[in-house]
Amino acid sequence: MQTGDTKELTISNSSTLPRSRAARTRLIGNVLMIAGLVMLLVIGGWYGYTWYSNEQFLREGASKGLVIEPTVAPASAGGAVATPAPELPPPPPPRLLTGSPAGAGGAVPEIEPSAPTRIEIPSVAIDSEVVTVTWEMIPSKDGVTRPEWQVADYAVGYHNGSAYPGRVGNVVMSGHVDYKGEVFRDLHKVNKGDQVVVYTGRGQYMYVVESMVLVREEGVSDEQRRRNAEYMKPTPDQTLTLITCWPYGIDTHRLIVIAKPYQSSMSAQSEFVIR
Repeated sequence: MQTGDTKELTISNSSTLPRSRAARTRLIGNVLMIAGLVMLLVIGGWYGYTWYSNEQFLREGASKGLVIEPTVAPASAGGAVATPAPELPPPPPPRLLTGSPAGAGGAVPEIEPSAPTRIEIPSVAIDSEVVTVTWEMIPSKDGVTRPEWQVADYAVGYHNGSAYPGRVGNVVMSGHVDYKGEVFRDLHKVNKGDQVVVYTGRGQYMYVVESMVLVREEGVSDEQRRRNAEYMKPTPDQTLTLITCWPYGIDTHRLIVIAKPYQSSMSAQSEFVIR
């Protein structure tokens, strides 16, 4: 009896093990399938929400004064044309005021211009350090080398060579919308008339949002890219230009926000406040 019982037990155990292993395999398969479905729902939900937010932004664009630039077709079907390097004019030198004598009758130096160090847009809770960035030549897939501005990480980038705040010209800044700090994540929420404060080593300058422009940057011709770059060129008046990508997580377009001095009808120093 003992020998028979042992044999029966051995047979019973050998038949149980495969069933147990199959059950574990089915369990693991079910868990992986559920995890995959959850991931699909999360990713689909994120894309759905992003699409809805982007569509809502475009629908509200007209009331906010948003200008959507049409895409420019290539001027010719010939080979690729190298994009010229962006202009980098040197900062204007400080001038001398001649109105008030200093001590023994000498001219009083005007406030020394200074690069921006911080930017604040209270209406959309943007408050970021500003660092100076430059451009570098990047080889493209077609073998043509193109200039590309660096984008600061965890800060807003001031384009080296653009105007200083308080001076005639274009103060150009750019920032990430969905990467390393996302400093301009909410830039698309600004409205015309919103206040922008730019701080320098000498004080602060007040600007007001005047216009917003949306241009396509990905999958476009060189002509289109050159046209987009026009917004970074020097201007005959005091201008502040803020640039970021759009939409969030897709980055096919560039959002350009243009602001003018708070009291543009007054002198260049009128919106300057010494800290």
